[in-house]
Amino acid sequence: MDNIIDIEDEDRLYYEGLAVEQEKRDGDEMSLPSVVEDYVNSAVQVSKYNNVPAALTFFTLLGQLTYPMVKIARGRSRDDTRINFLWMQTSGTGKSEMYNFFGPVAKMTFEMINATYEDQIIVNGVPVHYDIFDVKDITDAALVGSGEKEEQLVEQENGPPRREKVVVFKKGALDGSGLCVYDEFEYSGVFKQSQHKENVIMYLNTLMNTLWGKNYQISKKLKDFEEPIICDSRRGVYATTYIPKDLTKVIAEKGVMQRMLIFIWEVPQYIQDQINEDMIEEVGVIVDSERPIKKYANAFLVIYDALRKRYEEVGQDPEKTIVYGEDFNAALKNEWRSMRNYVTNSRPEVFEIAGNFITRLLGTLTKLSVLCAIAEAPGITDEKQRYIVTSRNVRQASSLVRQCYKSLVSWLDTALKVRRETLEAKTGMLDFKQAYQDTKPKDDEWVAKTVLLAQVRKNTNKGESTIYRHFQKHEDKFEKKKIGVKVYVKLKEEKQNDQNI
Repeated sequence: MDNIIDIEDEDRLYYEGLAVEQEKRDGDEMSLPSVVEDYVNSAVQVSKYNNVPAALTFFTLLGQLTYPMVKIARGRSRDDTRINFLWMQTSGTGKSEMYNFFGPVAKMTFEMINATYEDQIIVNGVPVHYDIFDVKDITDAALVGSGEKEEQLVEQENGPPRREKVVVFKKGALDGSGLCVYDEFEYSGVFKQSQHKENVIMYLNTLMNTLWGKNYQISKKLKDFEEPIICDSRRGVYATTYIPKDLTKVIAEKGVMQRMLIFIWEVPQYIQDQINEDMIEEVGVIVDSERPIKKYANAFLVIYDALRKRYEEVGQDPEKTIVYGEDFNAALKNEWRSMRNYVTNSRPEVFEIAGNFITRLLGTLTKLSVLCAIAEAPGITDEKQRYIVTSRNVRQASSLVRQCYKSLVSWLDTALKVRRETLEAKTGMLDFKQAYQDTKPKDDEWVAKTVLLAQVRKNTNKGESTIYRHFQKHEDKFEKKKIGVKVYVKLKEEKQNDQNI
């Protein structure tokens, strides 16, 4: 007869194995907690080459599970553990496949925790109930809620009940706990302008405020009602999309993007080809798709159980659930400097945009460090060593955050360069660059301005006044010096994005 291991023993043995594996890999500063590595290895079997997004789906779910029991202190400020993740990538490269794995894991995890603990964790006087809201409708009523006046029997102090019209508020889908999932974030209202969709941006900005305050609650005044409807949204956002054409403009102008952890990847053709080849190889091969879903839902339950035990031990004080090692702050400062240096080395126009993300990324790095400590806690046999956030956890978190801001900077560098070159082509700058190369002496970098303009006229067959007018628009791209009455120009060098960490 086959040995049957009950679910608790199965989870215990799984984590004991992970603990041994973690001890072997503790010298590797870039390795994630073993349970996360194991989850990622399974996820990328269905969503090829997407290791970083796979890890971030793990932490998006874990951040949502832990928010009622962990309060991250930063001086007089307090933050929650939620990760709001936006994944932008070439179409057909595994985003939907990832959610086919991550979505069922999250759904089963929520169901298990709801069934066991729903009445035991209370937030704002209401038991925490987890679910998934797949965003399809972005109307105010669907997202935030609506109000109606209904006839109901109302008890009277004197006399029998009578029918009166009373206000009944219906909750919107953003209300509550769990995940807010945008499978097609390009239609969320963030990328296309309209008055209605501007409301969506405001809702997202609001719900991503820290939960340890009241600014995360969405308040909307409804027509014909005196009291506004309050949407108490404590969800984490998981959003995917192809890379929109106007992305650089949205990143530069919309604050909602800075509140999310962004991973952006324009997948090279050779990797797309490899993905297709892998798909061909798997045709006709049957693999159990339910087993890993149950396995990782159980793993999340083990993490949750252990954290809840810790939460009870500290008197249900979320500020005491996590403690920080002596080396934590120094490690965090070091990673912040690395981020800052990386972005600073970019071209000015890239730095102007990417630099705005640094403060938010620092907050996300802190959250991920805390979540790494929580994820590995059940595998630590000495319970006194659990829930201490160390420099190792910071480096684990940084291995993901680094990939995110590098992907953002790389995208901005390429996109802004293309936009600049397009603009230069429209305004004639490319003509001046070509003329400069045509006339520049081999042993000198200075060209007489009259010679340069004459060469542009020769190359383009444009009138002298037109060329001079265009040159005035681009004079700042050239250095100038005067020898006697003659003016010479030299093309300024463009700062290159040569970055290493």
